[in-house]
Amino acid sequence: MSDTRATLEAFLAQWGEALSARALMRFKIGELPADGLTPASKADAFTGQFGFQPIGFNWEMLDPGLDLNAPRSARATLVEALTNDMTKHTVQWLGEARALECADALLGAFDPARRTVLSNHLNGLWYPISGAADEWSFVVMDETTIALLVLAGKG
Repeated sequence: MSDTRATLEAFLAQWGEALSARALMRFKIGELPADGLTPASKADAFTGQFGFQPIGFNWEMLDPGLDLNAPRSARATLVEALTNDMTKHTVQWLGEARALECADALLGAFDPARRTVLSNHLNGLWYPISGAADEWSFVVMDETTIALLVLAGKG
């Protein structure tokens, strides 16, 4: 088992219950699809294995660094997704501090120099892959491993 896979399994063990408390959560880990594909094509190929809809160029490539203030920061986008309930926006979910800890645990599983992060939220719009009314999806990958985190509102 690769270190990345083991770290992702530890992430799920640590955060699965908290993430499932206010969302329908799916988390999948796999081998990176064939080289030569764009990151969006790799995301669609991987998510399609689990019955999710492809969204192609509507995947937003996020800044994979840890600077919360960077434009399109993966870390900041994850924190935004996890801080408050996605259907009841005034209800706290993880809160900002725990959302940051969760984001860092997910991103930290991947080699920072080779990490690519995609989200289904693009320029204020979102493109559902699960068909849920409210959803955040993230695909994180490096040179060997890919992970999918889908969070759908419970309503």
